[in-house]
Amino acid sequence: MKTITGHSVVVKKVAGGTVSESYAVGKNAQLILVYVVDGSTDTDISPSVHLVGVGASATIISLISGSAHGKIRVHTLQHHVASGTTSDLLVKSVLRGHSEALYDGSIRVDASAQKTDAYQRNENLLLDEHTHATSSPALEILANDVRCTHGAVVKTLDENELWYLCSRGIDRDTGRDMIASGFLKSALTRITDEKDRTLVEQKISEF
Repeated sequence: MKTITGHSVVVKKVAGGTVSESYAVGKNAQLILVYVVDGSTDTDISPSVHLVGVGASATIISLISGSAHGKIRVHTLQHHVASGTTSDLLVKSVLRGHSEALYDGSIRVDASAQKTDAYQRNENLLLDEHTHATSSPALEILANDVRCTHGAVVKTLDENELWYLCSRGIDRDTGRDMIASGFLKSALTRITDEKDRTLVEQKISEF
């Protein structure tokens, strides 16, 4: 388990295989964890974040581009141990070809973690007919003074958006790519600090 004691920004590219990581976020520490996933082959990602210090916070973002016959599985755990902790998780996928995304995530709030604020969301954009997405969130709350919410969206390409781009002289394939890129990049608005967001964007562009 990796211990976070200050302010830490972690950006990782995943291109197939299995990734399993665990973080312990200490008192008043902040973790920003971003995965950029090339889902053209089978991929399994399992991050767990444990907020063990009072005032700890974590932002977890996964940006998934599925293609071919890739099967992408994402399993997450937001574990609130101490009081006054915050977690915000967003998993977004764009799926092409015959790719598939399966997400299951848990928010666990211990009895000691009063004043917890936890959020979990999964959004999927299906670009082709044979793609598929499944979302399975779960909450385990043992404290009584908390705010914990979750949500999931699976949607197909908006033909009106595509028509608008095509009417401006953009070909259909380029328009699809632009919509997909905008859908994924919108996740970065979750990073409220401008310097942190710029750093993440720079690291993503290096990939």
